[in-house]
Amino acid sequence: MHRTTRIKITELNPHLMCVLCGGYFIDATTIIECLHSFCKMCIVRYLETSKYCPICDVQVHKTKPLLNIRSDKTLQDIVYKLVPGLFKNEMKRRRDFYAEHPVDASNGSNEDRGEVADEDKRIITDDEIISLSIEFFDQNRLGGILEDKQSKDQVANKRYLQCPAAMTVMHLRKFLRSKMDIPNTYQVEVMYEDEPLKDYYTLMDIAYIYTWRRNGPLPLKYRVRPNCKKMKVSHAQQDGPNSAGRSGPESDSNSDKAGSPAGAPSTSSSLPSPGTPAQSPHPQLPHPQRQNPLS
Repeated sequence: MHRTTRIKITELNPHLMCVLCGGYFIDATTIIECLHSFCKMCIVRYLETSKYCPICDVQVHKTKPLLNIRSDKTLQDIVYKLVPGLFKNEMKRRRDFYAEHPVDASNGSNEDRGEVADEDKRIITDDEIISLSIEFFDQNRLGGILEDKQSKDQVANKRYLQCPAAMTVMHLRKFLRSKMDIPNTYQVEVMYEDEPLKDYYTLMDIAYIYTWRRNGPLPLKYRVRPNCKKMKVSHAQQDGPNSAGRSGPESDSNSDKAGSPAGAPSTSSSLPSPGTPAQSPHPQLPHPQRQNPLS
């Protein structure tokens, strides 16, 4: 069974902080000779009086050390995504500076002037509300007219939720199981396109991993499959009328039962109004009278 280890931000600080100022990297800049990184302002000021790396003492350049430093956008994006509130605070600090010095406001990019929002930078916080869509994953798609008809059915069966970015896939699976009364003999899988997602993934993780660009709801899918192990146990215990009821629930129904997301999924305003009754996305489930999709 996969076990996850949570890493504290303090354990990563040596890789995210500038040794010259003691703070997190701002405009991370790397020396190409030794690949040590610093804040841009810090290393530029340091190289005005020295031609050697402040960490390993390697010579940056014989005469012009500023020629051998490069802006590291990838490292800076990692720092902004790992340190909560750093990007927002830095943008506010820059806006305040240029408000006091309007003469210098014409120089630099929008980010230099602090005029970039979190959405434009694709920075997501734990308490941010993410809109997502959830629909049944159909692996047996056909071409031609049937595919067009099937796509219309999928649009009718698609549902929309608003959830905190810290909500995990495990919480979403529990929500789907509870909402659709899926028996414990079936397992629910949440997917992005055709790839199953790990239980410990948060919505923020999914948005970063699959480069969600906020041009629509985060597109997720789900599928329901028989729980093979549970089916074997149920068949082996069919000695009495109540043998099927003695089989234990699926692992996701009793693990971390107390652990709930920061906020429950909101479906009050974002769910489409039911027009014509949609067909059940999982007709193989028992109790057909309770197979309605999310409502």
